[in-house]
Amino acid sequence: MGRPQGTRNQDYENTRRGLAVKAREAVMKRGALASLNDLAREADVSIPTLKHYFGDRSGVVAAALRTLKVDAARYVDALADPGPLCLKAGLAKVAEELSAAWVHAGVGQVFTAGLAAGLFDAQAGPGYLDGVLEPTVLAIEARLRVHARRGEARLDADDELAVRTASLAFVSPLLVALIHQHGLSGNRCRPLPMERFLALHVDRFADAYGPR
Repeated sequence: MGRPQGTRNQDYENTRRGLAVKAREAVMKRGALASLNDLAREADVSIPTLKHYFGDRSGVVAAALRTLKVDAARYVDALADPGPLCLKAGLAKVAEELSAAWVHAGVGQVFTAGLAAGLFDAQAGPGYLDGVLEPTVLAIEARLRVHARRGEARLDADDELAVRTASLAFVSPLLVALIHQHGLSGNRCRPLPMERFLALHVDRFADAYGPR
């Protein structure tokens, strides 16, 4: 008995994900410059095969960026859990680890190449949000809720907008500073003393949101 019309074979999604993971290397290497030909070459398939699974170039890029969420799940889970650390000590650890991993663990490549590939693309952009940026923001939101419920942060843990605003207020300066220094070579034309910057940023955030 044949499959009902419109159903896909059992391996379709697995094959699609496997191709997206392989094609992701082209996105990491070339960002917005990754062509459909680059993506097909990295995935070791023909362009028609990619079009069959993803529709077009933007569809491939979006799917490739979304695979990052799965691969980074352990890091994101750790980011969301402050453990026994208080607000200031926990966020200092987050900032220091992100800065260290930006270059040495390739985290910066993920954020910058993915951002370049997703900007001004209505399909690839949400892929970057789903796979990279939103998991980070949501993890900090979860972390801040823990601190709020423990009385370590002046936030209403049930006020979604307030918590989201605080998360963006913490994450955004870190990303801008790291992109400025490494993605845009600011470390050569206008170096930033990163250790002092991180300490100052965490201090100011703790002053704004920590207990009085």
